[in-house]
Amino acid sequence: MEKGPMAKYEFAAGIAVGIGIKWLSPILVPMLGALVSPLARLDVKPLAKASIKAGWVGLERGRELLAYVGEAMQDAVAEAREELVRDGKPSAGES
Repeated sequence: MEKGPMAKYEFAAGIAVGIGIKWLSPILVPMLGALVSPLARLDVKPLAKASIKAGWVGLERGRELLAYVGEAMQDAVAEAREELVRDGKPSAGES
């Protein structure tokens, strides 16, 4: 593999970045630790309970809606069947 004229500059840049990270790490690591440590001490139990409660309420509302839609469909089918019987047309079950 042929190395171009930029190879020595890339090597020098890599060395400079490595030295810079070594010098800045005693400053950066404690700052990052200070940013991350509140997240590690976060109490997630109230958040989990709230999300479970919201999910349960949503489930109950969904059940109520499904029951309402089912009842409306049953009513519509019963009315249609009654109209067919009243008009004298046989239903699918009759010959």
